[in-house]
Amino acid sequence: MSAIAPKLGHTVAGIEFSSVLLNASGAFNASLFNELYPLKEVMGGIVTKTVTTEPLAGNLQPRTVELPGIGMLNSIGLQNPGLAYSLEKDIPALKALGLPVILSISAHSSAEFAKMAETALSHANGPMIEALELNLSCPNVEKGGVHFGSAQDSVREALKAVTSVFPKPVFAKLTPNVSDIVSIGGAAIEGGAAGLTAINTVLGATIDIKKRKPVMPRVSAGYSGPGIKPVAIHAIWNLRKHFPETPIMGVGGVSNAEDVLEFLMAGASLVQVGTICFRQPMIFKKIAESLQAYCVAEGVASLAELCGCAHP
Repeated sequence: MSAIAPKLGHTVAGIEFSSVLLNASGAFNASLFNELYPLKEVMGGIVTKTVTTEPLAGNLQPRTVELPGIGMLNSIGLQNPGLAYSLEKDIPALKALGLPVILSISAHSSAEFAKMAETALSHANGPMIEALELNLSCPNVEKGGVHFGSAQDSVREALKAVTSVFPKPVFAKLTPNVSDIVSIGGAAIEGGAAGLTAINTVLGATIDIKKRKPVMPRVSAGYSGPGIKPVAIHAIWNLRKHFPETPIMGVGGVSNAEDVLEFLMAGASLVQVGTICFRQPMIFKKIAESLQAYCVAEGVASLAELCGCAHP
């Protein structure tokens, strides 16, 4: 056994991450988890819940449906306290945990995205934010309601608007609900994205066979959990193949250390863990310990060695 502990993290987009593990936005309460074990010992960074300019109450109930064994459906509707509250209260609380903080934001126009970025940058707590993650799941009012993430020009314009006013790294979170995620990723990079996050939830629905109608009031919802892992790996593989120099935060169905290793080998630089957090609050600690054991057993000095290693 090597006397030197394996390195689980590395520098990505100029940010030093002590571990490749991060949480997925919206599926994690950092303060509560930190009471179970010190997050800075097992995670590399924290992604905030997605915030909008103004507070949102979210969609009508029911908003979540558990799908035993394969994940869950959610239609939360981006419930959040708003950007101002997040900057004033949430950001310093998260920064106090000793990890890089990535602020996730969502907007309905490129101009609004840029304004949010400017507000974050100029706020007294702005220096506590290491990067932005753009949640591109909302309809773009500038383009007649077309979802940002499904159109190359919308993605490109949103990234250009934000990166022109925000000098720190900006990650574009990509939706899998498109015919060609590579072209969308390329548009984000052309707009100035320092990295990509892949993937957001997959559209899904479920029916109540007793009531004979959809369970969700809005019918469709975001599907997350183990069932979407192959979709995420496929997206990451193709993005890495076409954009080998662009960092990718992989997300989608990660449940254990083996999943993390798959994501890294497919081309991810960092890996976000989401839905499994609801079932296993000790998951980050378990995964970190398993990754350490894997590295020791396989003679891997740093997990960075594995990033994209499955590619020819």
